[in-house]
Amino acid sequence: MALGLVSCRMQKYVVLEKSVGETPLSALEAFRAQHEELTGVPLSYAGRLDPMASGKLIVLCGEECKNRTAYDSLDKEYEFEVLFGCTTDTGDVLGMPALVQESQRYSIQKLSRIASELRGTHTVPYPAFSSKTVGGIPLFEYARKKTLHTIVIPTLDMRVYGLRCDGIRAVSSTTLLEKILSKIVLLQSSDFRSDEIGRAWSEMFSGNDKQYAIARFTARVSSGTYIRTLASMIAQRVGTDGIAYSIHRSKVGKYQPLVGRLGFWRRCL
Repeated sequence: MALGLVSCRMQKYVVLEKSVGETPLSALEAFRAQHEELTGVPLSYAGRLDPMASGKLIVLCGEECKNRTAYDSLDKEYEFEVLFGCTTDTGDVLGMPALVQESQRYSIQKLSRIASELRGTHTVPYPAFSSKTVGGIPLFEYARKKTLHTIVIPTLDMRVYGLRCDGIRAVSSTTLLEKILSKIVLLQSSDFRSDEIGRAWSEMFSGNDKQYAIARFTARVSSGTYIRTLASMIAQRVGTDGIAYSIHRSKVGKYQPLVGRLGFWRRCL
């Protein structure tokens, strides 16, 4: 494949780098808007990625959109951070927050042991704020209307092939609030409670000068795994609650970068 501009009419897919604040759809449409040759070409993304997550997003082109299900089972690799000592109703920073009792017993040794213990298959409920449907209605609609108690939340099997703790650091509440608000303001959709959530974070950290622990992890997981759920599982093993502070999808299947001016990608065979 030649470097530089490559028409999507001649290839099956590209892999975009989705930014924090974008939805998969907005990332796809931004890509389309940048390339006149895509006018009239069907595009479809394969695999969801949360608005607060960044990273690799496969976009299928033209006739390949009909083969979307063939991409659904690809394993993923993520780099993510867990913020201990708080919880939200979404499992990441884009949720209504609350402080919880902290463990105060964080160490790279303990977190590495927990990471090792979490390798394997886990049957877990779908996150309340997810697109999984019950009765034709997405779970996030039940969550928004506070009617989750009227349904049985379905479960999924998520497989953790590898999980490694890469480090831990302490961050002040002032810095945390600044960073969290800077992420929320990046949202490109009005479908989220960004103003309400921003106020809630500000009120929670008002007059709070504590230090909070954030641990970094790398995970290799099956398709459909929610890193928000994995972050919560790690925190519970520590003895507290926690959320996914940041999520970056670093790999989708065996798709690797083709170095080029426009950042197009190909499958590494």
